[in-house]
Amino acid sequence: MLTPILATSDPYAAADEFVASGWTLAYSTPKDSDDPMAVVELHGGQVMLGVDSEQFLPADERDHRGAGVQFYVEVPADAIDDVHAGHQQPGPIQQRPWGVRSFVVKLADYNFMIATEQG
Repeated sequence: MLTPILATSDPYAAADEFVASGWTLAYSTPKDSDDPMAVVELHGGQVMLGVDSEQFLPADERDHRGAGVQFYVEVPADAIDDVHAGHQQPGPIQQRPWGVRSFVVKLADYNFMIATEQG
């Protein structure tokens, strides 16, 4: 299993953004923790939300957060319409030439493609 850790300015606020879009908060450390982190999930696909401290994302690179990366999250075919409706400002659901229906959305300044096998 591969689970990305995304550098965010506030992992708890980022988690709230995901949850408002229909994702589930799987876990978070206490807000006064020495290791602020939250984990969100959508149909089994997890993303960890960490901090953008100098160690993880230098200040001069923060304007390019997530550049060139898109996270692919697969959901069941019968859920794609509801998942799409739950997101703020998603792109349209499109039939892709490689046999999936998908849409793209930006969450916490990162790009996601949410897809399902053609039904």
